Amino acid sequence: MSRIEHHPSEETVYSYAAGALPAALALVVGCHLQYCPQCRALAAQGEALGGDLLASLDEKPLSQGRRESMMALLDASPAQKAEEPAPRKVAIEVPGLLRNLVGHDDFDSLPWKSIVPGMKQVDLKLGEGEAKLLRIAAGKKMPVHSHQGNELTLILRGGYSDSLGKFNAGDFAELDGSVEHQPIADADEDCICLAGMDAPLAFKGIIAKMLQPLFKI
Repeated sequence: MSRIEHHPSEETVYSYAAGALPAALALVVGCHLQYCPQCRALAAQGEALGGDLLASLDEKPLSQGRRESMMALLDASPAQKAEEPAPRKVAIEVPGLLRNLVGHDDFDSLPWKSIVPGMKQVDLKLGEGEAKLLRIAAGKKMPVHSHQGNELTLILRGGYSDSLGKFNAGDFAELDGSVEHQPIADADEDCICLAGMDAPLAFKGIIAKMLQPLFKI
């Protein structure tokens, strides 16, 4: 993976650390953290700040049942399991958080569904917001669009260019209604992105608007 040039804002990382993001947006940030030590350190800082705030509050005793439930959650936490040594080294292309959702170890095995020529998607059911994997064919342009809410996008394979610059695997795009752009996939490779939204996109042009029900984004 090339050097990561684009990162989420500090506010977004701190919101993730505090558990304040909708599930669709949190998934995108969490997958970026798996690639980016800089943002993992920032998230750890946010968690530490939250811990300091909790420590400053008056203590309230837990009931025995609640204490047992909390300990069971800690015993089963993904963080604890991640510290255990793997029995063998396996090359995993899909980030762990996504793997738990889609049940595949590589992008080509995912159940891609064509939405328009040159574009495919996998719809991820999370309950809060919309999360999708998008696959844009090499050299293909997405329709020009803006955003009715917030969109967080993580590039997982390949790359694209738009009015904000060049984005490669591991890069993170944080978008809202102030941004209008048209991502264009690199000419030599399909671009695979993970996108999380808390509101639908706002396509420009009558044809794109007519096709939006096909995109379902």
